[in-house]
Amino acid sequence: MILLGRLFLKVRGKNDREKWTKHILEGFEKLSKRETGKIFVAENETHAFLGYLWVGEGSNMMTGLKHGYIYDIFVREEFRGKGIGKILLERAESYCREKRYSRILLMVSVSNQAAMKLYGEMGFKAEQTYMAKVLN
Repeated sequence: MILLGRLFLKVRGKNDREKWTKHILEGFEKLSKRETGKIFVAENETHAFLGYLWVGEGSNMMTGLKHGYIYDIFVREEFRGKGIGKILLERAESYCREKRYSRILLMVSVSNQAAMKLYGEMGFKAEQTYMAKVLN
């Protein structure tokens, strides 16, 4: 069973990774209170954190038309390939439909083949190429 909703996790633990996790979760708590976006958190029946998706509003710089934008999605490595990312994306799509956005956009690294495969299966298509140059 996977539970989704606003962020309500509590961090437990004693090492540096737990401190980092607490910092990240505090940031999510702030973001989850914004009216232009939502964070969906996936948990199992024991409330173990499985992953999250942050979706919000974007707009086209040329036309001003608003659209849904997936700012971030993450599934813990040991839970990847089990349908959690798909469930999170479905929830984001429902949220964007409720907001009456006609599109959802996201950015993905070309090296993340698993994510690109999932996004393709969910109906996303490449529209632009994002390029970068490393400056020393």
